[in-house]
Amino acid sequence: MNIECPYCEEELEINHDDGFGYEEGIKHEMHCEYCKKTFVFETCVSFSYEAEKADCLNDGEHNWEKTKTYPIECTRMQCTMCGEKRGLTEAEWAYLRYTETLRAKY
Repeated sequence: MNIECPYCEEELEINHDDGFGYEEGIKHEMHCEYCKKTFVFETCVSFSYEAEKADCLNDGEHNWEKTKTYPIECTRMQCTMCGEKRGLTEAEWAYLRYTETLRAKY
């Protein structure tokens, strides 16, 4: 993340390695390597949103995929459109156990 020095207008990089500069509502002190002056800045976090179609919430069907969870006993199904989660059906469990057994053999 870069910031412009309010004195000399040079672009400076904010080093966030130790978490510096992330906290909102406080003034962070920074020293300009070009003009050698010290200034303060405040952090403002903004949000953006992206809309996606979720046909399953509008009389469509869910698009279920199994979660990539380890161990398999924790696997659940999650809809790729709306994010809803559910447990596996008996048939899904049987198929999952069968495919895991085949993978273990080869």
